[in-house]
Amino acid sequence: MPRSVHAWYGSGAVATGIFNTVPGLLLLIYLTDTLAVSPALAGPVILLPKLVDLLVSPYIGIWSDRTRSSWGPRRPWMLAGALTLPALFGAMFVGPPLEGNAAALYVAVVFVAAALASSVFQVPHAALPGEITSDYHERSTFNTWRTAFVGLALMLGGALAPVIQSAPGDEAAGYRLMGLVMGAVVLVSMLGAVIGTRRAPRPVFPHRTEGLLVQLRVAFAHRHFRVLFPANLLMATAGGTMVAGVPYVTANVMGEPGYTSVLMVCVLVPLIASAPLWKRWSVRVDKRRAAGCAAAVFALGGLGLLLIPVWGFPGAVFSSVLVGVGLSGTTLLPWSMLADCMADTHGSGQRQSGVLSGVWTSGEAMAQAVGTGLLSLSLAVSGYVESGAGETVRQSDEALRGMLIGSTLVPAVVMLCCLVPLAFYRLTADGSRSAPEPGAGREGASGV
Repeated sequence: MPRSVHAWYGSGAVATGIFNTVPGLLLLIYLTDTLAVSPALAGPVILLPKLVDLLVSPYIGIWSDRTRSSWGPRRPWMLAGALTLPALFGAMFVGPPLEGNAAALYVAVVFVAAALASSVFQVPHAALPGEITSDYHERSTFNTWRTAFVGLALMLGGALAPVIQSAPGDEAAGYRLMGLVMGAVVLVSMLGAVIGTRRAPRPVFPHRTEGLLVQLRVAFAHRHFRVLFPANLLMATAGGTMVAGVPYVTANVMGEPGYTSVLMVCVLVPLIASAPLWKRWSVRVDKRRAAGCAAAVFALGGLGLLLIPVWGFPGAVFSSVLVGVGLSGTTLLPWSMLADCMADTHGSGQRQSGVLSGVWTSGEAMAQAVGTGLLSLSLAVSGYVESGAGETVRQSDEALRGMLIGSTLVPAVVMLCCLVPLAFYRLTADGSRSAPEPGAGREGASGV
């Protein structure tokens, strides 16, 4: 397909990347240090939207599988997400002047709505590569572009967002400004993906009438997806835990909140730069082995960050580079393997990409929340003290140790656990279907 289709498809990852990164990086500390929400309550606030998303995303996948449109089955859903998520994203940080339990309730309600809007876009977006190309390596090309744009999203959400947030003198005003700016970026990204993929093929598959439980059984009966899914959950959980811990470590352990943007840049530049290298490595050794190597590199970087009190800022920079290189592979390769699993389901001639992408998306959302929850648990257990806007609290040595371990050692161990399910993944270029599927065609202007 034209390179423009690859690139515009990848651009949609900016929106989902920002939506995952900014709440993962800033929402927990926004709740605990600006809105005076206790860590014990802040964790469930972040987890609740993911639980709702876990239940709804598979239905979004089924509904998009059943959609008949001159735009194809996926793009109408993507447009609906593009028209709702940006406003809800901004509203998470542009809210009434509340603190404590009332603030937690407001953020939880808006975050639930935003998570659903994100899934309306992300589930069909994730389904596209598995059904619009039968080429094993072109699916990696799609996800190489996606990974590069994920890196850009992380750069915007992980490096620029903290700078915007800290620009005004008032903390609450800084979060409001950041929410509005990032919401505008999300809008441009999502609309670009909807418009830019209009030249992609629009395959037609027989209509599926089975209910959710039946289709979920079929999805998890797919032997490759069954082992890839938990492996990706562990990878996403590890990444979510580490990202959420960055502002705590820079502000409390390193003593300089401005290091948040510096370390995020040290992660994100290697993440973007190494994506093509991971694709080439996957062609040489296969995607499963390349993903295992990426997980090991990430874990080494996490263990290096644990030693920040010993080797200081230079060691933190070096370890962050390792984390970025590893995160690039654990972002690109599982998504490419997911597209292979989607293509492998087409032997029946029935569309099931939406079901797989719905389960996958809800799992990733849950993993991000679990990662943040692990850090929130570490903070609560170690005695971290919450604060309101403008307040300064000196944390105990035990709290500092808890936040450092929760931000570095815990995600490194979780990442290494993904090697167990990955060992059972067997889908390769020789094992995936590459011929056009029976009954598959292209939708014309009539949507038939």
